Amino acid sequence: MAESLPSCSKPRAELTPKKRKKAKIYDGGRERGHPRPHRPCAYVRNRERARTPALQKSKLETPAVSIANEFWGSTECSLNRHRSALECDATYPALYWPLPADSQNPSGLQLLRGLVRHSPFVLKNFTHYFQNLYRRELRHTNVVAPYAAVFYTTHKCNLDCFYCTQKEPDVFSDELGTRETIKLLGIIRRETDSILFTGGEPLLRADIEELVAAARSELEFRSVLLVTNGTLLHKREGLFDPASGLHGLIVSLDSLTPIEGEPLSKPGNVPRVLENLQLARQRMPKPGDITISTVIEEWNIAEIERILDYCGEQGFVFATQTALNEKMPNLRLKQNPRYQALVAKIIERRRAKAQAINGTPRLLRTVLEFGDFQCFPTMFPRVYPNGDVFYPCEPLKKIGGNLLREGSFRKVFARGRKLYGEIPECKAICHLFGNVVSSYYVKDFWGLAGDTIR
Repeated sequence: MAESLPSCSKPRAELTPKKRKKAKIYDGGRERGHPRPHRPCAYVRNRERARTPALQKSKLETPAVSIANEFWGSTECSLNRHRSALECDATYPALYWPLPADSQNPSGLQLLRGLVRHSPFVLKNFTHYFQNLYRRELRHTNVVAPYAAVFYTTHKCNLDCFYCTQKEPDVFSDELGTRETIKLLGIIRRETDSILFTGGEPLLRADIEELVAAARSELEFRSVLLVTNGTLLHKREGLFDPASGLHGLIVSLDSLTPIEGEPLSKPGNVPRVLENLQLARQRMPKPGDITISTVIEEWNIAEIERILDYCGEQGFVFATQTALNEKMPNLRLKQNPRYQALVAKIIERRRAKAQAINGTPRLLRTVLEFGDFQCFPTMFPRVYPNGDVFYPCEPLKKIGGNLLREGSFRKVFARGRKLYGEIPECKAICHLFGNVVSSYYVKDFWGLAGDTIR
């Protein structure tokens, strides 16, 4: 018979056999003669639990990872009751959980250390999630809070890629001077701590190093990234300054095989780009601060596979998506066996954590197999050189307002809603990486977090 815990209460008067049978009261498998079992007070219960070897062992051996996985990973979390039913390029900041490369199942200690070490990042994600929950469920709008801003420093470029939207932009804007641009960056900083410099080719701008330094040191952005074709990095070494340079560098590369006679194409500049990548690898704190962003087309499937291997060898992060033609992906790729094999290889390497690949397996599958998603473009607002902000997104070519005049993204989006209405549900059209990230982030935050940790 199991030994009963000591009680702080006195037993009540004995019941008659009839009443005892009716009550069916048991305590530890032994029928008792009072209306309810003796229940020790909290102090006694806790004292006895502490003395129980089995419970002590259980407490010591229960890994924190089980708590974290329950909290982050469960897509059936109670907060999911509030969910509705179900680029730039491939460089948007998806949920990222820095863990050792060989850690298939992170230990509780690793997760706790990660929470502490990246507490600003963790706090930002929770805050952003609940802001969007409030906006969508209580204010009934799909205009979500900005997570990271995409700033087009210039429309100019030294190359001529056919899929580039900046060669002859339908909406053109002049560049501001350095001080006015820094003022614009300051307005952006009020609502987000992450900025992505892009173009055109941002390194063509003479003051790009000054702008990056101001963003990091003066305005204290927590994440300062820059997208470049890599051809001019050797002329902008100030970007690698440990105190005032970039947190991350994204280099766009579509081939490792040089093509002679095409000086304005990326393949025509491969040798210079590869040299500059080694320069960046030496100057950046670690290779993982460099992302190689690729665009898959029918002609370069084999080249993308080579770049995937190259990133693994060099320790760079691999990112990818497919080229668009008039906002639509090339659906013929789905019928291409070589493309299918490449997608399977990328997803399997990400699932096995064989190398650093941007995105979770589910997210990559949606991007590369053209799955269904709902875009929330204001999560990554696009700001043109003069401060104009697109509403709801750049492909629709509508300007919601100017940040210098309106003073905030919130006012720009409010003006855009007044002019053009609510964000349309243009599901599964662009298949840009950032658009898919926004869908998972807003509609399946807990699933995305769980996938990222696992």
